[in-house]
Amino acid sequence: MWVSENYVVSRMVKKYDVIVVGAGPAGSTAAMKAAEGGGETLIIEKCKLPRFKLCGGNVANWVVLKLNIPEGVLDRKYTSITFCTPPRYEKQNFPVPGVYWGVYRDRFDYHITKMATRAGAELKEGVYVKDVIKEGGSVKGVITSDGEELRADVVIACDGVYSTIAKRCGLWDKWFKERGETWKDYQGFCMGVEMKMDNEIIEERFGDSYVIFTGKDISPLGYGWIFPKDGMLTVGVGSAAGMMDKKPAEYLDFFMKHPAAAQFLEGAKVVTGRGAFIPYKRAYTPSYLAGLLVAGDAAGMVSPITGEGIFFSVRAGMDAGSTAAEAVQSGDFSAKFLSRYEERWMRSIGQNLKFQSQVFEETLGKILKIENEPIRREQYEKGVIEAFLKYIAFVAEYSSKKS
Repeated sequence: MWVSENYVVSRMVKKYDVIVVGAGPAGSTAAMKAAEGGGETLIIEKCKLPRFKLCGGNVANWVVLKLNIPEGVLDRKYTSITFCTPPRYEKQNFPVPGVYWGVYRDRFDYHITKMATRAGAELKEGVYVKDVIKEGGSVKGVITSDGEELRADVVIACDGVYSTIAKRCGLWDKWFKERGETWKDYQGFCMGVEMKMDNEIIEERFGDSYVIFTGKDISPLGYGWIFPKDGMLTVGVGSAAGMMDKKPAEYLDFFMKHPAAAQFLEGAKVVTGRGAFIPYKRAYTPSYLAGLLVAGDAAGMVSPITGEGIFFSVRAGMDAGSTAAEAVQSGDFSAKFLSRYEERWMRSIGQNLKFQSQVFEETLGKILKIENEPIRREQYEKGVIEAFLKYIAFVAEYSSKKS
């Protein structure tokens, strides 16, 4: 619920121009742009950095070049993708447009956060935001779990898939409830582990490729993956949450023992693991209110085909931070002024996300409606590859036009 104008705290209230909640790729990029634009900016992150995050860690070269990410943050270069699909799980290798990079999110995210602090943003770590402040119909700040009131003219919610900020501000009602849907209808669930392996073996088994596995037993609506890194493998499965009829850990265990995956994993040792929700299907709109912008996973900005979110988060973060800085300079924090953020990300990533949603519906969406299960299962495997290849072709064409 909203915190009223009469909310009282016993300590001095700190005022910023911009508060960014969440220090992931969207939040740190937004904070960097807001600070560069002259806004006094605060990043609030619930964890102590650097922190582990479950993620395949596949980053588009555009992000690496745009943010000038140093080699020390990058673990491995990918120039192709290998599919292993039923019934024989034969390897099918396809080139990807340009270059992608395997990263670990602890180093990658922390590097961007440090870019933001070098630009002038302040960082508060280990601080959880539990509520928002609203006055006169506009978001005016946040309340932390220890009761501290932090005020700002613009709050940028990059607080992940659960997004306390978006929910407290009533956006979940607009995004889901008013459509007769729920938050969970738009969530996938992933379960993954990090596995240690000698680099010589990684090079021999993977070369310049990462591997995608399909199959209803592996994932009812999604896929399994292996991303080779520097001396490590990122291994996991993901599926639409509502399609899982077993515990996620059971799907992961089955996948890792499956002969198709076991041939790549033999000799690898599990180091750590975790599960997490991930949004899919579509980006959520509206992504703004008076005094509020929402970006990254919090706004559903994730590929419904590949599950990729870093590129979309970074791009939307740039748009959010630039818009917030302009609002600070103009002194206008109205919904009308901040709507230019949505106009921007619609131009920068909206076409991409919309295309993927269409491909998803035209391929997997149609296949899932087939009533005959054997036919549906057979067509599904083909549909996954078709969806991936259509997206790869789209990215290649887009990159060519940009060049």
